[in-house]
Amino acid sequence: MVGILVSLIGTLAIMSAFSVYEGKKRTTTSGDDAQQNGSYALYELERQVRSAGSSIAQGKSYSVWGCPITALKAAAMPAPFNNAALGLPAITPTVPVLIAAGGASPDVISVIGGNSSQQVFKIGVTSATAGNPVVVGNSFGILPNDYLLGTLANGTCQLGLATAVNTASNSITVAAPTPRVPGLVNSVNLFDLGPGPVFTLFGVDSTSNSLVSFDQLQRTANGAAGTLPIADGVVQMKALYGIHDGTGPAGESVYAIDKWVQPVGATWGIGALTASTVTAAAAATQIVAIRVAVVAQSRLPERTSDYLGGNTTLTLFPDLPAAEQYSVATQTQYRYKVYDTTIPIRNSMIVQYY
Repeated sequence: MVGILVSLIGTLAIMSAFSVYEGKKRTTTSGDDAQQNGSYALYELERQVRSAGSSIAQGKSYSVWGCPITALKAAAMPAPFNNAALGLPAITPTVPVLIAAGGASPDVISVIGGNSSQQVFKIGVTSATAGNPVVVGNSFGILPNDYLLGTLANGTCQLGLATAVNTASNSITVAAPTPRVPGLVNSVNLFDLGPGPVFTLFGVDSTSNSLVSFDQLQRTANGAAGTLPIADGVVQMKALYGIHDGTGPAGESVYAIDKWVQPVGATWGIGALTASTVTAAAAATQIVAIRVAVVAQSRLPERTSDYLGGNTTLTLFPDLPAAEQYSVATQTQYRYKVYDTTIPIRNSMIVQYY
């Protein structure tokens, strides 16, 4: 009897120690998961944003920046991009990077760019009245299966897909029109976007707690128009514009960030930046970087009793003035990791040379 009692006491002690150890291990593992998810989410965002504006950098001087692409009409956006409070425009404008402020909800980042292998300058159109073939002044660098962005005299843009290029006659055969790629009828100038242009929205799906993207050309593996998960465990994303407006010290670099601003208001709100006005185009060229904060949350909740009195908010961008900061609500039984980085928009910086 004594032996059994001692054994029971020893077993209880071992199980108690094991329970504490297992709890600590799960806490550490959950924290590691949040760290990996957050770092990967930020890496993928940075990779895409750094390429924003490629193939259309010169277009700032030729009515490309801000022109609405009539093909990319958002008739049926999937969640979380169908939130009317974001203010996403019905027709996507050609701006390298845009931020749609989500208020208390996560922001949405829009990225536009191309991957042309050879042609990076505008291409003058000689004849595009019928839309097929399109005759240009110089077809060098345009390859079959390249997407072409055409500007029209009315300030809008079109998309076309080259299927064949005759370098002798400088004529381009365009694929049959589709809802997303309607053709290049009456285009004035063309810009080669390459075979895999980016018209992508990035946001946080609050239902699955994951960073997701949506291809506005809807070129998915199975043809479905859905979102693509990038990283799970992401619960919040906020972004700021880095502005160079010349108000900094004399002699500063043209790439210097003079101030950070939230994507709201009469100048930096998405409605203002997507307006077809000279003011909107000028404001867009002042955006030389964005600063992004991603909040990752651990998967497994801890016992609430273990975290009584913990913090229930996180402050994003704490080194900036209060007007640029965000307060994010948290739950004390979860672990959170905040990843904050500044991403230069390199292709926007070089527009001064065109």
